[in-house]
Amino acid sequence: MTQILLFWLLGETLHYLTGIPISGNVLGMLLLFLWLMIRQHLDDQLERTSHTLISLLSLLLLPGGVGLFFLGERMQGQWLPLLLAVVIGTAVSILICLWLMRRLMPAEKH
Repeated sequence: MTQILLFWLLGETLHYLTGIPISGNVLGMLLLFLWLMIRQHLDDQLERTSHTLISLLSLLLLPGGVGLFFLGERMQGQWLPLLLAVVIGTAVSILICLWLMRRLMPAEKH
């Protein structure tokens, strides 16, 4: 957990100091990704923490989805574009993840 918090803090600091139009969270994830690619090793603690956070990811996204329903009249006439954005974004995300898994994971030997 310490590594994740450290890279989040580095990302937030980089965002604050440079004014880059990318959120500190995303910058922190990119820095963590680069660090792991350079090290070519994943610590057991980081792996366990990552699996736990991934299993709870739907709970982290739920408040944002629920918040849309309280916008009421502001969202009138915007549901179709929003639905299309969610469906297309989800499909593109799944395809990119599949592509990355095939590129980065070693082939299994039988």
